Amino acid sequence: MALKYTEEKLNSLDKETLIQLFLSQQEQLENIDHTLQLVLEQVADLKRHRFGRSSERHEADEQISFMEVDGEIVFFNESEAIAAEEAGEEEGAPPAGGQRRGRGNGKRTWRACR
Repeated sequence: MALKYTEEKLNSLDKETLIQLFLSQQEQLENIDHTLQLVLEQVADLKRHRFGRSSERHEADEQISFMEVDGEIVFFNESEAIAAEEAGEEEGAPPAGGQRRGRGNGKRTWRACR
């Protein structure tokens, strides 16, 4: 800790001593300012690390994503895309009416092997 000077003590010092005292105080202030800047940068980095985007990397299943395609913003919802895909498969599936092969009447006939 630096010495505390009273007004009387400062008045009794000569000019050269006051200049040296002032320069040393100025150097100490610069060192403290530099240290403070480093501490503030570290705090900002720690906050960014703890509360930044990296802590929110997972996406919810129902979250809508935005993409740019040919200069237009496209909205993409995964659940809607899956539902549309399933609807497309059902449209291409054979109709339930007649082309489906049934099991028959449930009886099997065995042929004799010769």
